[in-house]
Amino acid sequence: MKKVLFVSIVLLLATFIMAQTTIVFWHHESPAHRVAAFQKAVNLFQQEYPDIKVVQQVVPWGDAWTKTLAAIDAGTTPDFQFSLPELTITAYQADAIIPLDTLINEIDNKYDFVDSQLEPYMIEGNYWGIPIWTMPMVLIYRPSILEEYLGTSEPPKTWNELLLAAQEITLKSAAEGEKIYGIGLTAGNNLCTQEQVYTIMANVGVQLFDKEGNLTFNSPETLRAVEFYKDLFKFSPPGATGWAWGEIEMNFSAGKIAMMPYFGGLQKRFYDMGNYDLDGAPQPFPIDGQRGSLTYPNDIHIFKSAKEKGHLDEVYKFIRFIMRPEINAIFTAQTEPGSFVPVTVEAQESDAYWNDPIISKFEHLNRVIVEEINYGKLYGFETGSAVNLAIGGISGGNLLAEMIQNVVTGKYSIEKAVSDTTEKMRGFIEE
Repeated sequence: MKKVLFVSIVLLLATFIMAQTTIVFWHHESPAHRVAAFQKAVNLFQQEYPDIKVVQQVVPWGDAWTKTLAAIDAGTTPDFQFSLPELTITAYQADAIIPLDTLINEIDNKYDFVDSQLEPYMIEGNYWGIPIWTMPMVLIYRPSILEEYLGTSEPPKTWNELLLAAQEITLKSAAEGEKIYGIGLTAGNNLCTQEQVYTIMANVGVQLFDKEGNLTFNSPETLRAVEFYKDLFKFSPPGATGWAWGEIEMNFSAGKIAMMPYFGGLQKRFYDMGNYDLDGAPQPFPIDGQRGSLTYPNDIHIFKSAKEKGHLDEVYKFIRFIMRPEINAIFTAQTEPGSFVPVTVEAQESDAYWNDPIISKFEHLNRVIVEEINYGKLYGFETGSAVNLAIGGISGGNLLAEMIQNVVTGKYSIEKAVSDTTEKMRGFIEE
């Protein structure tokens, strides 16, 4: 009898395993705490859907484009991938992904997407990526430093106030033998610089393309933004001409930088240190400018291979699951609080998000961050949808960062740097 029972259990287990569908997704968030948070959500999904096995595979951002294209060429793509607008455009141009209009409309009706976070995924009349979180930049600052050197913990609101505050903090601290810099800006040839530059550009309405997709980068607005960045950079640490995320974060956390346009994710580091001297405000803008900053949505695109393998229903179930506000909080508040922010109104207002210990500890900062989503833009998508698909190559080439590095190091004048960058953009368009 025991033998029969054992055989029956084995047969049932084998039948279950055979009936289980395995879906695979790539993401590019290699830090261990991010991988662990994703796995937490995967485990919860598998408890609810035991017939579906979900496998996450990490492909570092530095390899994302080359490995995606290689997998497309080899026919070895995963079922879906966490992405950015530019990478989704690359996959679209390779004819490797499927439109997602039906799924987006379903989730939008249920949870209410913030419209601006959907717009970059509209290509030639269809949506090709579904946003799962976004990354807004705001002015983060150390209230204690502002209080000590400016006599107030209130942050600047205009460009003039920002420039004067950065100068005053830098000069006063130097006079006291300290090395505290009023502003944290980078000028390395990297994405960090590109994102900070665009945050300044958004304040005066810089557009890479018009609504018809024509290149409009070389404009008075661009020249003005680059000039302001150059002026402000004088009060940033001198070594920042080669800095990226690591250096700027380390110096800000160490109290060597008073303010900087940045993502809110440093709050996790401050929380872990037991240091709550951190807050944020909308990015200052000129009195004749506009409120705005960079907001970088992250999405999922689904490869055609998922449909070909008959996995589409399982993939849709997983996406629906992670867009539930209580689950989406795992991908945002529990993964990278302040950097990864919900893209639906329901998730933005959910208790699961605001009751997170880090989010609630820095509540004012996070309220500012969530509100900023309504004002944020992404370079190349200022008019809404993807009007010129060359933005994928332009962004990947870090052209804005290279331009700023040439300006702040004195290699080029502002006019020449902007002109040369415009011609390089034109080269991507003509390819």
